[in-house]
Amino acid sequence: MPTSTMTLRTWSRAVRWTPQQVLRPTSQDSVVAAIAVARARACSLRVIGGGHSFSALAATDGITLSLDGYQGLVAADPSTGLVTLRGGTRLWAVAELLAPYGLALSVMGDIDRQSIAGAIQTGTHGTGARFTGFAGMVRALRLVLPDGSVVDTSLDRDPALFEAARLGLGAIGVILEVTLQCIPAYRLELVESTEPIEATTRSFLTISDTTDHHEFFWFPRTDRATVRTMHRVPAATPRERPARAIELFQQELLGNGAWELLCRSAAAIPSLSRPAAEIASHVFAGPRIVDDSAAVYVAPRRVRFHESEWALPAERFEDAFAALQQRFEEESVRVTFPLEVRRAAADHVWLSTAFGRDTVYIAAHRYHAEEAGPYLLLVQRTLADFGARPHWGKQHWLGARELSRLYPRFEDFQAVRRAVDPASLLMTPYLRHLLEDQPGS
Repeated sequence: MPTSTMTLRTWSRAVRWTPQQVLRPTSQDSVVAAIAVARARACSLRVIGGGHSFSALAATDGITLSLDGYQGLVAADPSTGLVTLRGGTRLWAVAELLAPYGLALSVMGDIDRQSIAGAIQTGTHGTGARFTGFAGMVRALRLVLPDGSVVDTSLDRDPALFEAARLGLGAIGVILEVTLQCIPAYRLELVESTEPIEATTRSFLTISDTTDHHEFFWFPRTDRATVRTMHRVPAATPRERPARAIELFQQELLGNGAWELLCRSAAAIPSLSRPAAEIASHVFAGPRIVDDSAAVYVAPRRVRFHESEWALPAERFEDAFAALQQRFEEESVRVTFPLEVRRAAADHVWLSTAFGRDTVYIAAHRYHAEEAGPYLLLVQRTLADFGARPHWGKQHWLGARELSRLYPRFEDFQAVRRAVDPASLLMTPYLRHLLEDQPGS
């Protein structure tokens, strides 16, 4: 089992840690052996996927376990759509793995650098009123528990363990394999446009009710939004993409190169933030595209940022968004990055941000070289009155006391976690803050 010691960091570089050791197992037996090493040292063990979380979920001064050497397709059944992947498999590889079977993921986000285990453990999602996040697609799991035992679990085999583990923050066990419900392969037609922000917010719920995938971006304190709508079309539909030169100009020169320059300038001279946002809000929309689903969902994101994301009951979206607009004006907020607004179906995953409710997500971003805390905390405090739940993999300032009130099955999750990990092998100070510390309660 390859090992090393190094300082690790998340993609946004907001979180850094130096573990005792980094282990890179390549088999089930070597994952079990890594658990045994942590138990023998009485130190914590945390799994890292793509490192694309913005929170400290993976950080530990104990052992970091990377599953990059444990990737690939285990099984795929075109008749049922059930697909089993090893936990370290990166999302960007899934489409190619499923293509020979005529299958695809039912939804994806716009970033595909995560591992499949990391995506389900943090509550990663896409957009679409009929579709859950990744954890809601899970039908079975193979885990290594903290005692070193290997277990298979599903709704039919230890349902409590299954519900806790499929969005478990890495606190239930190490995910060896994930079985997902997939669907027949399809293509997407993407149409982007620039629209007035007031009309966009008023129509968001109605349009997303009747459209496969609908979202919008709003640059704070501008009066326009970039609206993205995706319709599913048959897999045999001809591809339509702009000429390669045009696409490179749109995605790389404008979407990454020029955008990096605008953000860097605004970070150095804050008064440029408003002009930069105004410029971007006019040119953010791209050309119409028809292509395989994964090629349309995902966008190249090379300009680094910090992010916080909040899940709201869908019926409270308009009031919550209006409250943000008002607060931004009152505080004269100057920020270059847009808010991103998406939607997802309710699910029954215990720690899912969409547990039990039709959900709208509002994500706030800040350029990585700028101080993100005050702005992201402003968003958090403004949305708190609307029952907002934080995305587990992104920045927020809530602890167990607040989180236990937001998740009806929070104590059920805790009961499973304590039962499978009485020695807290998979816990860290950050996880204790999220799950255990409840001062004054």
